[in-house]
Amino acid sequence: MPIANRIVYDLDDGRVSKSSSVLLVTIWELGEAAGPLFIAPMSEVFGRYPVVNWATVLFILATVLAAMSESTPVFIAARALTGLSVTSNVLSPAIVGDMFPTDQRGKPISLIALAPLLGGSIGPALAGAIAETMGWRKVLWLAAFLALACELVFLTCSRETYKVTILRRRATRLRKETGNPRLRTLFDMDDRKSPLRKVAECAFRPAAVFSGSSVLQGMSLYGAIMFSYYYVYSTTLPDILQQLYGLSPAQTGLTFISFSK
Repeated sequence: MPIANRIVYDLDDGRVSKSSSVLLVTIWELGEAAGPLFIAPMSEVFGRYPVVNWATVLFILATVLAAMSESTPVFIAARALTGLSVTSNVLSPAIVGDMFPTDQRGKPISLIALAPLLGGSIGPALAGAIAETMGWRKVLWLAAFLALACELVFLTCSRETYKVTILRRRATRLRKETGNPRLRTLFDMDDRKSPLRKVAECAFRPAAVFSGSSVLQGMSLYGAIMFSYYYVYSTTLPDILQQLYGLSPAQTGLTFISFSK
């Protein structure tokens, strides 16, 4: 966020478009809003493990594309893909629900909620300092490297947590071992639905829940207003601090630490 104008300036040969710099920052949220509509249903059909892996690989590739981009439209498209492929905010609470009983989920969920809060406050400060000294592309290469390291850890240390997928794999193994093709899980009694139809049904489920819950509608409205203020703040404050007060990108990034309070 503190370096959005600098990125647009570099990619557009010295021209700075305010609409491009704002879109560069906010397009992430569009991808992050659309991603859960597909990521969550696919995790219920194919399991958490493959969806997290494929989405993380897409995140790494999109980040590399952003680091190598030579035009603003390509960079904005890469940013949209990175937002679309973020699975941590979507599947982390579900994975906690898979692993912990109801009365033991408080601490893990709190840690998960803390991560994006710290990222939104400390991230701009670190990115501003790195971009000021080494360039904004190094920030993206560092992000891609960290994501790749996390993916390697996940591949080697994590296992499937979704009980439906685990039971389906166990039933498949038992069918092979016993030769009994009638062995099925309770969740596979109706095999007439294709995976695509199952994903579509799961994707429309949030809309059905949203339309029938006034509490959820109120909370969503509150969240929309808060995100609107946040992005108005994050896209206008850097210009004020850098142009009016002469702060550097690193100093501007430090102002976002206030979001952690």
